[in-house]
Amino acid sequence: MLVPLIMEPLALFLFSIISLNTFSSHASQLTYTDHCASVVPNSTPNESKFKDFPHGPFQVAYYLGGDTIVGADTFQKLRQKQATLRFKNVYETDVFGIHKLGLTLIVRSASSYYRVGNFTRGKRLKNRKRFPSSVTFTLDGFWSESSGMICMVGAGTGYSMKRLEVVLKLYNVVNSRINISTLVTGSLESLSPQHEVSYFEPISLFIFPRMDYDFSLDTKEAKNVYSDEGEVVPGLSINPVSFCSNISPMINGKFDLQYQSECSSAKNCSPVVGDANQLPYIMSLKELVCLDVKHRVRVLIGFRSSGGARWSFNPNATLVGEGWWDEEMNQLYIVGCHFLGMEESMASVHVGNCSTRISLRFPKIWSMNDASSIVGQIWSNKTVGDSGYFKRIVFRSFHNSRVEVSGTKYEYLLLDRVRKMCPRQEPHKNKGVRYPDVYSSDMRFDMSVRISKRRVAWGYSAPLVVNDQIQELNSEGTFSSNSSYTTPSNSSNSHSNGLYNVSYRISMNLLPNARLGAQKSMLNTTTNVTEAMNVSAEGIYDAESGSLCMVGCRSLGSKNEILSTNSLDCEVMVKFQFPPLDTNKNGDYIKGSIVSTRENSDPLYFKQLDLTSAAFYTAEASRTLKKVDMEVIMILVCTTLACVFLGLQLCHVKRNPDMVSSISFVMLLILTLGNMVPLVLNFEALFAQNHDNKSILLGNELLEVKEISVRLIVMVGFLLQLRLLQLIWSARKNDTKQMELWIAEKRVFYVIFTLHAAGFLIAFLVHQNNTLHGDVVSSSSLSQLQSFWENLKSYTGLVLDGFLLPQILLNLLRNSKGNALSCSFYYGISLVKVIPHAYDLFEALVYVDGSSLYEDEIADYYSTAWDIIIPLVSLLFAIIIHLQQRFGGCTIISWRIKGKEEYEKVPVVTER
Repeated sequence: MLVPLIMEPLALFLFSIISLNTFSSHASQLTYTDHCASVVPNSTPNESKFKDFPHGPFQVAYYLGGDTIVGADTFQKLRQKQATLRFKNVYETDVFGIHKLGLTLIVRSASSYYRVGNFTRGKRLKNRKRFPSSVTFTLDGFWSESSGMICMVGAGTGYSMKRLEVVLKLYNVVNSRINISTLVTGSLESLSPQHEVSYFEPISLFIFPRMDYDFSLDTKEAKNVYSDEGEVVPGLSINPVSFCSNISPMINGKFDLQYQSECSSAKNCSPVVGDANQLPYIMSLKELVCLDVKHRVRVLIGFRSSGGARWSFNPNATLVGEGWWDEEMNQLYIVGCHFLGMEESMASVHVGNCSTRISLRFPKIWSMNDASSIVGQIWSNKTVGDSGYFKRIVFRSFHNSRVEVSGTKYEYLLLDRVRKMCPRQEPHKNKGVRYPDVYSSDMRFDMSVRISKRRVAWGYSAPLVVNDQIQELNSEGTFSSNSSYTTPSNSSNSHSNGLYNVSYRISMNLLPNARLGAQKSMLNTTTNVTEAMNVSAEGIYDAESGSLCMVGCRSLGSKNEILSTNSLDCEVMVKFQFPPLDTNKNGDYIKGSIVSTRENSDPLYFKQLDLTSAAFYTAEASRTLKKVDMEVIMILVCTTLACVFLGLQLCHVKRNPDMVSSISFVMLLILTLGNMVPLVLNFEALFAQNHDNKSILLGNELLEVKEISVRLIVMVGFLLQLRLLQLIWSARKNDTKQMELWIAEKRVFYVIFTLHAAGFLIAFLVHQNNTLHGDVVSSSSLSQLQSFWENLKSYTGLVLDGFLLPQILLNLLRNSKGNALSCSFYYGISLVKVIPHAYDLFEALVYVDGSSLYEDEIADYYSTAWDIIIPLVSLLFAIIIHLQQRFGGCTIISWRIKGKEEYEKVPVVTER
């Protein structure tokens, strides 16, 4: 056995060496003269005269195409479509200005792998092809300094393991310092005929050399152009010593574009050439070069119409820019240039038309309706009517993402209105009641949005500012205040009386298929479930009563429209009431509302929105984690004990083989299917009913390890039950005298099936009644389906709790006697089924809403009453099995009949 184990890896190694040698010898068959001699003449290299490649041997390129060899990520851009070029072995030749060189080109996919094929929703993906995450080409060729052209031939291996023979051509590779107009372009073309599987469409390459960059922009002249734009609002100053790190959020950021109200199409509004009917809504900046000393930058500026994980390079929607930092106005100014000549060939592509101007700054003052970390503008220096002119565009941090910059201040605008509309309530007499700390993460929460008790949307609320301190989320997931902020003059509330000024951001998304009806609703402004509806609010939080009262503004226009007084409705009142921290009552919720303070006849009036969120406080979450650990340990113990009892039953069967056929096949089938369900279903999906709470808990890696352990143990139990089923089947199949036993088993199946089908029908009708007549009607078919599966899962658990019923019926029909089941099996498994219900009863005494997340996976059915009834019935079933195996299957009935018969057989004394 040892020799084959050694020879197999050796054979694989030798096969790999032979394959590589074959590949290399075949590569030499590619002749440079056939494909490149007309571009750069072939010359004889002088390997003693080594030369450094200009701008460095390592270059990064963006590419277009290549989907047939590395795949196209059509679902989401996980990363840029980039290629890396590593030049090596650069030698002079016998022709002056022509150099011999080698290259390793790696073309990387936008995703780690990609699969294609026909598939249908709900069915398995078929005819799939798996592409590699990259393809590596090895090429050799020549470079001409005078023409700036490189031509190379070589080969690589694609997804089909077919040899990909290619020719690479690069243009504008100059041996001089580079500037903003320097762009190296190229194409990678297949040498295979189009009908062959190794053929692929040409790949276009765009390279921006980063070494030896010469900032050629005249900042004095450009600054004069910027000064003509009127009054400029200065931004926050930055530390000049670490310039590049401080402005990194700017030159590597993503921004929302906002257009003027009359911009409904791309004409005279779009900064790039594209679809005439589609405006770009997102701008991304990508750093190419940054100098700390000179405070200069070179960036790529990309535009797109929708968001995504990554910006994808598109030369028609991308600018290359050069910028500098204005220390007087604390602004980053950028001049952007377009890519021209794309409609011709890659050799003609160049950088030009530098008419786009961009300014960025860190604002000094935040307010309720303008709290972006980075703001800026885009405009053209051309005049109206010129080709390429577009109207001024404003941009802000993408989705109001936070960037920590010291020195930012917040200015409250509506506190006077809040004090009039939200008078302080009388303090509670119970001085021991505590409410959430205003600086804690308990002040941010998800919420359900309802109209007339109908859930129509999900939302999220989070504080932006507390008093004068902007809230930031630290690594521990809790809020911390920035101590660099000073107290503004309008902050009159003191901390001693428990009142805090706060500013909030509230975001809401419509549920799929939500029915809003004809009533006036602020949600009627959109039917797009992906578009968030935002409310900005300011108010006062009373820490002594847990009440939060605010006045806010909602946007009436699109998020991509520049805000104005006409696009805001600031007649909005928002209220929240937080429950106490130390409550243990069931059903503790943060309850709130958003109402319009306008008259019903006002066109901007909307119907009240009711907001609800489970009060899952941080301190409670810590206690819940301990409870969840206890519950998972309980599951581990139960499943382990079940495996032990199954193992003991297998040993019992081995000692008593003549009793195997007396075990109920239906009983083991029910147990086996019960173990199979959690193995087939996704484990986390079984806990979906408490998704909000589990988002906090499932981050615990130890908890995930325990969950995997549970699945492994359940799988062991499943295999043991399959073994028992196989032994019963074999015993009955080999014994031709077991026909009577099969007939009895069929009768048991009919009775069990009828009983459980009737129970399932009742459960289904109850579910439908609750769905139609419940106090909260969900319009989402998905949530209704999840609720149905939860009820079905609970009923399945009830069936498993009564697993001994088929064995009782089989013993009764056959009046069998004997130890078919071991005591450890029927008493032990019954105990395993009883433990979760006992835990439920314990939880009912100390229940905190949202804390019981895992016991419902093994606890079964609907109420505390069932948690008392089910253990008693399980124990009763185990006792009946014990009596049947000792006295016979009809022992209970026979005792009664036997007692009656003995009464009838009492001797009668007759007189003589």
